[in-house]
Amino acid sequence: MSIVRPIDIWFADHIFPHEQRFHAAALRISGSRDEAEELVQEAFARLFELEGWAAIEDPRAYVVRMLRHIAIERLRRRRIVDFRQFADTDHLTLADDAPDQHRIAAGRERLRRVSDLIARLPERCRTVFVRRRIQGESSQEIARDLGISQSTYEKRLARAIELLSRSWQGDEDALPSPDTEAEIARRSGRR
Repeated sequence: MSIVRPIDIWFADHIFPHEQRFHAAALRISGSRDEAEELVQEAFARLFELEGWAAIEDPRAYVVRMLRHIAIERLRRRRIVDFRQFADTDHLTLADDAPDQHRIAAGRERLRRVSDLIARLPERCRTVFVRRRIQGESSQEIARDLGISQSTYEKRLARAIELLSRSWQGDEDALPSPDTEAEIARRSGRR
């Protein structure tokens, strides 16, 4: 049974589509195909070890910067510096992608909105969604802890994703209002 980790999906979506560009950049930096291959592989290995990989705003630019830094580290270790290798890398300098105050505010607003939508999910769907997608627990562990079948777990997770997606796209009726959820809980004796 193959378990696909979130970082594997991130790599497939954000890193591997640019692999040719990384090899070309590494070749310009190093001047050698073998060295370029080693630079790219080391950059990928370092990315896999990186804890904050999900917060990288522009993965392509990040990897290109990594390639430059790794090449510099290797040259320092050799104590032989051929500055001609770096003369051609000026075109690789990328714009600063640090978010401005407006992007930060917009991001915080989106985060607040997602948080509100998650809070409005029906309790059973919310529990499964939070434990799987936010806390990263395994599906088997969640189903076992909740005393439900794998099929029930999958249905609840799918329902949570569907409700969140519809609500995010503007379907106001997809999720119950907080008042409605409280009324349902009160009638069923839950608090």
